[in-house]
Amino acid sequence: MADLEIIDIHTHTFASADRGIGWQKSAGKQDPTRTGTIEELAGIMAAANITHAVQLMYTPTRFMYEARIKSQELPSDPTERAAVEREVQGMMAQRMIGNNEWALGVSAAHPNLFTFAGLDPVYMDEATLVGEIEDKVARGARGVKIVPLALAAYVDDPRMMPMYETIARLGVPIVSQAGDGGAPGPRGDHYGRPKYFETALQRFPDLQINIAHLGHGYDDDVIDLCRRFPGFHADMSGRLHELDDPNEHLTNESLVDFIRNCGAEHILFGTNYPLNDPQLYADVMRRLPLTDTEKELIAHGNAKRLLKLA
Repeated sequence: MADLEIIDIHTHTFASADRGIGWQKSAGKQDPTRTGTIEELAGIMAAANITHAVQLMYTPTRFMYEARIKSQELPSDPTERAAVEREVQGMMAQRMIGNNEWALGVSAAHPNLFTFAGLDPVYMDEATLVGEIEDKVARGARGVKIVPLALAAYVDDPRMMPMYETIARLGVPIVSQAGDGGAPGPRGDHYGRPKYFETALQRFPDLQINIAHLGHGYDDDVIDLCRRFPGFHADMSGRLHELDDPNEHLTNESLVDFIRNCGAEHILFGTNYPLNDPQLYADVMRRLPLTDTEKELIAHGNAKRLLKLA
């Protein structure tokens, strides 16, 4: 389907090329070939017939906090030390809020680039967390974004519940990092393990969740949740360039089988730009041995439903 319309549900954008390259290097990409700027993404989208994209705002609050604390001398008194730590956590949360503000400005200037506001339910108190969601959604954000790996928190953590309640009430989706990235957490598995979303999905029946990377490494979790919860979805970000890579054990056939086990209505197209090339991903998407109906759902239909596009 050469004319297949595509919506990229998973990109990351940056105010400058230096920031985009720096983020990619911190994510382990030694020699980035893309910069993550708005201008670069717009050009790639035009060439690949990607009509819309979601910019997911990620601010590494915990890592910035740890670097800041390490660089300064802390009071020896435990009460004073705790106060300083809370102050620094609040500063990092404000950095995240500032990045969300920048993204809303981008969306205002580029109506086909939607913003998902970054959140930190660990460093943000409940009032700040709920207020940030309500403010950004009221001003045009189409959803929210979390990175459990970076938060060092499982997605059924009680601190997450006010976030789920708020987005379910407002009718906007959440995109979450998911899969076996990083070291295992205290339960012996990964912070991004998909099965822990069951708590929120049961508690908030209207919740719409999209997990990134097809839940890499946890196929059974993803299939199970897709079959039991209409509001559970998974995107292809970070996966399509793995096809036929002998180190990844992912082929066209195994990917199609996975999609059909989940149901095509639960799968979305995503790239993880700038780490991955949207043009390459779009070409692979168009060639996948799926039916036209399945391709249309994955490429744009499911995203239009979640984003409430006409």
